[in-house]
Amino acid sequence: MKRFLIGLALMAVMATTAQAQFLNYGVRAGVGFATHVDDLADNSPILAANVGGFVSFGFTQSESLLAENFCLQTGLNLIRRGSKFQEVLETPMSIREGKYDALYAQIPILATVRYELPIRQPGHFGLLSVGPAVNFGLIGKYQDRKFTRGLPQRDQNYIFDLPAFDVMNRLDISFLFGVGYEYEDLSVMLQLDYGFMAVTDSPDVLKRIADENSNAIVPLGNNIALLLTIGYQIPFR
Repeated sequence: MKRFLIGLALMAVMATTAQAQFLNYGVRAGVGFATHVDDLADNSPILAANVGGFVSFGFTQSESLLAENFCLQTGLNLIRRGSKFQEVLETPMSIREGKYDALYAQIPILATVRYELPIRQPGHFGLLSVGPAVNFGLIGKYQDRKFTRGLPQRDQNYIFDLPAFDVMNRLDISFLFGVGYEYEDLSVMLQLDYGFMAVTDSPDVLKRIADENSNAIVPLGNNIALLLTIGYQIPFR
């Protein structure tokens, strides 16, 4: 899947440079929810956010009807991703909980199809947008603590407050899928962002028990976010 997404991105770039014409640029911002997909911990969402700029390239010189309503879009976003987590340890008295809160730079390459809605007033379009994105971690915080109810001084209790990318992987390759609405220079998009790279890695506990010298690693968690974004494009005239 990673190779497929990278190949799709390269083909999109080649198509853009070879045939496309610059259409417009603009800004986009959105909020929603982000969490980690992880079978080993009970994760809950944090507030997700996107803000950035984009440029669009079209194929209006083609005689194809699809080309008139198809464009490629790229740009640069700052995105907030992460999750809260909690798990019960040893007995119901011991709890481990924490939070991943990270800021990434994101470069998406999106293919967007516009469909004019069959209503009386022209100029209303439905949007379908898909494509890969490269995400690189910038800054953030990782919080992790273990506490025991009724035993605050227990030796095994701890609190960690670390820079996020001391424990998280900086690189993530994600897939974006969105549906939306456009009228004149404004657009609204509901977008799903799923990361294919593991957020962090951990030693395989079961293999470590069987062999204390084992260095086997298990990937933990993937970024996922659902956002509602608003964009404003400046037409190129």
